Amino acid sequence: MKYPVISMLMKEQREIKGMTLYELEKVVGVTASYLSQVENGNKLPSEKVLFAIAYFLDVGTIKNNYREKLITEYAGIKELDENELWNEFQRFQSFQAILIKEMENSMNESIDTINKNKFKLKKGTLKAEPIEEPNFDLKWLLTQKEYEVFYGREYNINPEKESKLDKYLYHRLRDEDLKIIHGIIEAYISNKYEKK
Repeated sequence: MKYPVISMLMKEQREIKGMTLYELEKVVGVTASYLSQVENGNKLPSEKVLFAIAYFLDVGTIKNNYREKLITEYAGIKELDENELWNEFQRFQSFQAILIKEMENSMNESIDTINKNKFKLKKGTLKAEPIEEPNFDLKWLLTQKEYEVFYGREYNINPEKESKLDKYLYHRLRDEDLKIIHGIIEAYISNKYEKK
């Protein structure tokens, strides 16, 4: 065993964290075989891998200062300036935190998009495309106040209107029509289906 301290720190910390080498492989970005060699003390990880191991095996307790021990040991073996290595790790840690935050925001955005029906979905597929407004949500369409809603072009819904706009947009549904249509659909749906 060439690197017993790094081996011991990694093994103990992985047990505390309750991670298998295969789980660690997914977040660190190297194979479980590579990690096994490091954990058995036969291989010294690259700086990048060391930082990832230090970051992802951290349990965040002040009593457990394994990251400091790991970086101190690595600096000693590689004859690097410990403070400089620690500063590089801090930058790595900040970068990882930003990546995780961006991922969380992206996931929250996706959940928000789904919860608000802001996507279009081709029938019979699972291929959804995000859109700005929930245009395919009939309830939203009938209750929103920002956009005009139309019904084909066959009916002159506003015959008494004389403006140029009304001559071209004669098929705009009036607010009272939208309320009645919404009420009819709501009554039908609520009688036929249970609420979630």
